[in-house]
Amino acid sequence: MVCAYVLITAALGKALEVAQEVAKVEGVKKACAVTGAYDVVATVDVKELTDIAELVVNKIHCIEGVCGTQTLICVIC
Repeated sequence: MVCAYVLITAALGKALEVAQEVAKVEGVKKACAVTGAYDVVATVDVKELTDIAELVVNKIHCIEGVCGTQTLICVIC
C-alpha cells in the first residue's frame, strides 16, 4: 500500500465543492478543505506507486475547479 497527500489549489470560491468531488474518487480516503497555501488536502491510499499518478492526473485534475496539485508521497506511515 502506498500512502500520499495531495495538496490542491482550487479556483476562488470552489474549495468546498472540490473537496466534496475529490472525496468521491476511488483511492481517496479523505479530502478536507483547509486554510493556508492550499485549499484542499486529500489523503490517498493506493496499491502501487504508479496508481498515484493515474489518480492525480486522470481523476483529480479533471475535477472542475482544480487549478493545481502537489503530491507528497509518504515514505513511512
